[in-house]
Amino acid sequence: MVERFVKFQPQTCGDVTLSIYLYHLWLALKLVCPANDWSWLVTIRERLASRGREKRKRYNSVTSEKLYALGVALMDGASSSIKPVTVSSVQTTYRDGLIIAFLALVPLRRRTLGLLRIGEHLVRSEGGWAVDIPARDTKSKRPLEFPLSPELSTRMDFYVKKIRPQILGAAGSDYLWVNRCGPMSERMIYANVRRRTRKALGFPVNLHRFRHAAATFWSIRDPVNVRGVKDLLGHATFAMTEQHYIMAQSRLAGRALAEAINDLEVDR
Repeated sequence: MVERFVKFQPQTCGDVTLSIYLYHLWLALKLVCPANDWSWLVTIRERLASRGREKRKRYNSVTSEKLYALGVALMDGASSSIKPVTVSSVQTTYRDGLIIAFLALVPLRRRTLGLLRIGEHLVRSEGGWAVDIPARDTKSKRPLEFPLSPELSTRMDFYVKKIRPQILGAAGSDYLWVNRCGPMSERMIYANVRRRTRKALGFPVNLHRFRHAAATFWSIRDPVNVRGVKDLLGHATFAMTEQHYIMAQSRLAGRALAEAINDLEVDR
């Protein structure tokens, strides 16, 4: 039954994620049947976790400004091709570009991203659009509020008023991200973003990578105020964010050393 449980999980789940699921299952079984010996399940879970750590690969370097530029390029390319009453892949290209640009500035977890509703989580005011997410809709159970930049607010206006109504599944729904079948699932958003980024950058960028990209970008550009990344990502403590700061600092140190050596070679 445990083997069937593991096989039932989506193919996108890696060994580390599966090990977490098995840990949760172990906790539940201990509660339901405390007299049984479940140590064998712990052994399987630890083997999966260890194998996942061994297989973990270094990510291709990408930061928020590169992802934002890609999103803008997709939107600009789509908007220049839009016809008044024609529904086509042009609308979905604009939507996907907006998702990428949006995530570059507001790096939400994918569950929260898929839950966004117009008028509830995405609110319009005189100053532009803002994201207002109550604690119940976040993993950390901490409320999040992000004002969108003027440029992104303008593009969001265009999407909400012109693009989204032309997508067949938008009728009768207030979900922000829709396709011809209705509200987009987390998996659909995930797949679309990976497909668009792979085509443009040569490697796929999953939704969680946007959070890494934001932390890296902030820590490089503004290391003095890097602790603000904790609030941007909705982390409960800075410890979860610190690894990105350390990586960015080592990258800066490496660049400084390379430049110093290069200067010495030039002087010779």
